[in-house]
Amino acid sequence: MKKIATLIIFILCQTVHAQIEKDIPIFHRLIIVNSENELMVVKIENADFWVTPGIYQTKELSIKKGLDSIASTYGITLENIKLNGVFILKRALNGEKSTSIRNVYTAKSKEGIVKKPNGIEEIKWLTLNEAIEQITFPHISTMIKKIMIRPNEVWGGTILQYKENENWKSKILEEFYTL
Repeated sequence: MKKIATLIIFILCQTVHAQIEKDIPIFHRLIIVNSENELMVVKIENADFWVTPGIYQTKELSIKKGLDSIASTYGITLENIKLNGVFILKRALNGEKSTSIRNVYTAKSKEGIVKKPNGIEEIKWLTLNEAIEQITFPHISTMIKKIMIRPNEVWGGTILQYKENENWKSKILEEFYTL
């Protein structure tokens, strides 16, 4: 009986773990800064979305390998990689609700020839203010602004992303705080 109870608890824990992994994805966003202190922003192919590079976490991918793969797909080498934010992003879009974790890193780009990876239509290097204006999603701009104004801190907080009259909006649900 004890073995059956232990087995049931083990199966339930695995099911809960799988549910959490499925329902709460982790996304690693990378703020890449060049020698002129400009940020890399990229336009997603076949969409009018401007963002900073990033990657969803997978079971097979370590954080380091994920960040390195971002750099290599753009043909650059990164230095001084630093975690600057751990945010919760809640979405309320088209009646669907979801939650994800957004880790935001900063890194310096060593000089090199930037290449355009598959899925990216255009790459720009912009000042902080230009990048914040160019980025399509307000929740990304909000995180970047906070991080770049006080880059020696690691920030946390919760943001809601939604659409209003076909325009992307965001609202801070939990004020940003240092971790």
